[in-house]
Amino acid sequence: MLRRDLAIVVALSFIFFIVGNWVLSITSPDEGRNLDASLHMLETKDFIVPYYNCQYRFEKPPMFYWLTDLDFVVFGVNEFSGRIVSGISATGLSILTYLLALELFDSSVALKAGLVFLTFPHNWIESRAATPEMVLTFFMTFGLFLFLKGRYTLGWVSLAFAFLSKGPVGVILPTAVYLLWKRDLRIVNPRGILLFLIIGSSWYLMMLWKFGYAYFYKFFLHENIMRFTGQKSIHPYPFWYYAPIVLANLLFYLPKLPSLRKRWDRRLNPLLLWFLFVFIFYSIAKNKLHHYMLFLYPPLAVILGYSLSKRYVKVATSLGVLTVLVLTLIASSIEKERFTPKAVEVIKDNPNSQVVFYKTELSSLVFYTRRCIPKVNNPKDIPEGALVIAKYKHAKEIGGEIVLVSEEFGKKFAIVRSP
Repeated sequence: MLRRDLAIVVALSFIFFIVGNWVLSITSPDEGRNLDASLHMLETKDFIVPYYNCQYRFEKPPMFYWLTDLDFVVFGVNEFSGRIVSGISATGLSILTYLLALELFDSSVALKAGLVFLTFPHNWIESRAATPEMVLTFFMTFGLFLFLKGRYTLGWVSLAFAFLSKGPVGVILPTAVYLLWKRDLRIVNPRGILLFLIIGSSWYLMMLWKFGYAYFYKFFLHENIMRFTGQKSIHPYPFWYYAPIVLANLLFYLPKLPSLRKRWDRRLNPLLLWFLFVFIFYSIAKNKLHHYMLFLYPPLAVILGYSLSKRYVKVATSLGVLTVLVLTLIASSIEKERFTPKAVEVIKDNPNSQVVFYKTELSSLVFYTRRCIPKVNNPKDIPEGALVIAKYKHAKEIGGEIVLVSEEFGKKFAIVRSP
C-alpha cells in the first residue's frame, strides 16, 4: 500500500511539477540572476563567491547554485536543468506531506493529503521557477519531519541545508513550529546543533572572512532584518496581502472550506498552529512576496486531506492535471511572442556590438548571452553604435534605429541601435 501510494504521488508529481518546465525561456529578474550566478560558478570553478552580471551577488546563499550546477553537468545548460531542482524539491515535499499525514492518520488520509498538495496551483508555479524557494521549503519541512520523528541530529543537518538555501528563516520557522507542536526541548541536541554550525555556517564564515562587514551588512542586515522590519522597503504590501494568495491556491477546494469545521479532529490542531504561525509571521513582515507561503502548504494539504472525501480529491486531481496541460499550451503560445528569445538572437547575431540596458534590466539576457551588460540611466552614457535594451516608451530618448520591438509578459521592450 505504501509503495503503491508513493508511486502514485511521485508519478503525478512529474506532471504537476516538471512537465513543460522547459516551455518558457528563462524569465527576469529572479531566474536570470540565479542561473547566471550558477553558471558563473561552473564556468570559473569558483563555488564560493556568487556573481551576477560580473558583480558580486550577496543577496542569496549558494545551495540553489550548487544543486543547479550538478544539473547543468548532468543535463547540460538549458531551461529544464535550470528549473529541475525546484521540481524535484516539490516532489520531495509531496512525499513528505504524504508521510506526515501517515504519521497522524492512516494511508487513506495520507494519499489524499499528497494529492491535495499536488493540486495547489502555487506549487505548480514555484516548482517551475529557477529560484531557491522550493529547495528552502523542502529542507525546512524535512528537518521538521525528522524532529517530529525524534531524529534530531539529522533534523539539524537538514536545517543546515535550509540555512544555506535562504538564510536564518530556514532555521527560525521549522524550530518554532516544532516547539509549538511538541512544547519540549529535545530539539536542543548538542550533536545536531554542532553539525548545523559546522555545515550551515561554513560558507558564511568564508564570505565574512573574504568580504567582512560589506557581506554582513548586505546579507544579514539588509536582506533579512531590514527587509523584515521595513527599514528597507523593497516589496511593501499590506497585512492582508497573503490572504488572497492562499485562497487562490485553494482554487479546487473553496466550496469545501465551510465544511472543514464539521469534520475537525484535535489531531489537526498542531497543523493549524503551523499554518497560522507561518501566515502571521510573514504577514507581520513589512516586505512580502507570494512564495513565502510555501511552507504552510504541507499542513494545509493534510488538513484538507483529512476532511475531504476520496471522490472529491480524485475529481480535483483530474481537474488539476487538465489545468496544468492547458496552462502549458498557453505558455507555449506566449513564448512565441516573447521579447527575450528574440532579443537573444539579435545580440548573438551582433557579436562585436556592445550591449547596454537603459533604465531597465532583463537578467535573462545576461544569462543567455554570457555577457556583462551595464545599466545606464542617462542617454549621454550610451556608447556609440551599441545595442540598447529598453522599455519601448524610452526608445525615443535613445535615438537611432529600432532593431526589435516585442512584449515580455505584457510589457513592451525594444532594442535600439544607438547613433
